[in-house]
Amino acid sequence: MAEAADATKKGGQDLVGGLDVRVHRNHFGRQVESFEADLRLDFLDEVDPTARPFHAIFIRAPVVDQILARVDGVQREQAEKEGVVVAPSKEPKDAAAAARGSEHVQVMGVLSRPPHLAQARHGDIVAVKQGNVFGTCFHPELTEDARIHVWWLGQVLKASGDGKP
Repeated sequence: MAEAADATKKGGQDLVGGLDVRVHRNHFGRQVESFEADLRLDFLDEVDPTARPFHAIFIRAPVVDQILARVDGVQREQAEKEGVVVAPSKEPKDAAAAARGSEHVQVMGVLSRPPHLAQARHGDIVAVKQGNVFGTCFHPELTEDARIHVWWLGQVLKASGDGKP
């Protein structure tokens, strides 16, 4: 979902794009360095105000390295950097799509207590939202905690004009 990524294999996985961020792929290491961590995700208060952390599962996890400036087309500045790949051009198809795309990236979650890994940093960005696109660096679908899914379905209902959360 990122517009740009570094630490990728030459000829590796293509980017889809949609979020004006650059990610550092496999930031925490290979699959054997996968880990779990509790995250404080304030947006989940809409679903469950108990303030319990979300137990996140990170497998070959990236982190958001940089929030990028919003541009139409290719992230040319990123494309010129050594070792960075970028998503194909994104041209708004209509005024409504252009309006949604003009929103800034919101940081929705950070890793506040890094696991015992040398490359982990306090404050690594692990969840972002831009307009109607939401991305995480962890796998919410691998837990029994459905709060992120419930929250996202609420976002879809709000965006559909239903007015219900």
